Amino acid sequence: MLAFFRNHSLQANVMNALFQLLSEHEIPVFLALMSEFYSGQRLRFDEEVGRSGLKKLLAHPSLGQACFIYHGAELAGYFVLTFCFSLEFHGKFALLDELYVREQFRGRHLGQAVIAFAETMCKQAGVKTLRLEVGRENEAAQALYRACGFVQDERNLFTKWL
Repeated sequence: MLAFFRNHSLQANVMNALFQLLSEHEIPVFLALMSEFYSGQRLRFDEEVGRSGLKKLLAHPSLGQACFIYHGAELAGYFVLTFCFSLEFHGKFALLDELYVREQFRGRHLGQAVIAFAETMCKQAGVKTLRLEVGRENEAAQALYRACGFVQDERNLFTKWL
């Protein structure tokens, strides 16, 4: 599926952004970024749950990819793209599960670059639908997603933890 990316360093330069696949030894850095993101979104962060999930992604690239975002040589954030299956979406679809750009790098079009790159990854993997979720109060992210062609669904997303 995305084995090509796993076997290469995935250093793609898009709109002044550089994307690099997560490797096992970089998990602590990734977890620190996740903690920043979750704190800013008022989400509960559990380091061990995050570590376990990242290790699963690394072990099974068919589930998705986790990437760092660099602006020049500086670590600007991360994103996670995962894969799902739905009859409604004609088979395999992708979920831009997390997209985090550190505050000091916002306004530099890095979010647009991530979305463009994620779309390319999806097309190469044969995925025709890219989805994401965003907090109702996060108007800046909503504006970005609309500008990139996303349309808000007419249905509500419900979750039940098992």
